[in-house]
Amino acid sequence: MTKQLETHLARRNALSEEERTALRDMPVERRTYAHAERIVAEGLAPEGSCMLVDGMAMRVHRVGRTERVVSALHVPGDFVDLHSFLLDHLDHDIVAIGPCMIDFVASDHLEALTRDYPRLARLLWRATLIDAKMHRVWIVTRAALRGTQRIGHLICELHARLAAVGLTRESTFAMPLDQRGLAQVLGYSVVHVNHAVRDLRAEGLLEWAGGRIHLPNPEGLARFADFDPAYLELHNAELQARKLV
Repeated sequence: MTKQLETHLARRNALSEEERTALRDMPVERRTYAHAERIVAEGLAPEGSCMLVDGMAMRVHRVGRTERVVSALHVPGDFVDLHSFLLDHLDHDIVAIGPCMIDFVASDHLEALTRDYPRLARLLWRATLIDAKMHRVWIVTRAALRGTQRIGHLICELHARLAAVGLTRESTFAMPLDQRGLAQVLGYSVVHVNHAVRDLRAEGLLEWAGGRIHLPNPEGLARFADFDPAYLELHNAELQARKLV
């Protein structure tokens, strides 16, 4: 298993050396995907779970014959379909955003890990609960924030999640989505997103060029977008270690 999952879990929860070794030694199959390729297809019975190693991915729900609704974005270190471990099938697709690399974990290996290391089972379960918290925040921000704020909130979230797995540098990170892709994610028009990005740039809160986003004033953007990272639970490893003993 790749370093990203270990980093992802350790940032939120203290891991023992035995647990770290179990994660590193878990057998995986490395797979690569091109932009817009389906990683997991709606309706198919899962044979395992996919951990995102590199790139980004999104959950896409098909509505009618043509409409597509995005309900989540995934960054390296995320199990993009861990919730399928106990389900017969997924009700959505997982789609690559730009080139993606995945570690596929067969269900029997994941079952053995959770059986042999009950605390890791709880940590993975907790990861799905945090995932659900992010879904709730997406629903709230859709209802409560105006367009420019909501775009700022999503950018703050991505920055925080990528920083947690060591993929930011001086408040800069790779952004495989272009403005058209961001419009699809948020359900806005491209013109709306373009105007919002222009306004954020004019306020000195955002720079976006060449597939990279830089936040000149991360705290200012967080204030503007009413972003509180507490729902991501990224900085409480010591507390969670006490809870999970």
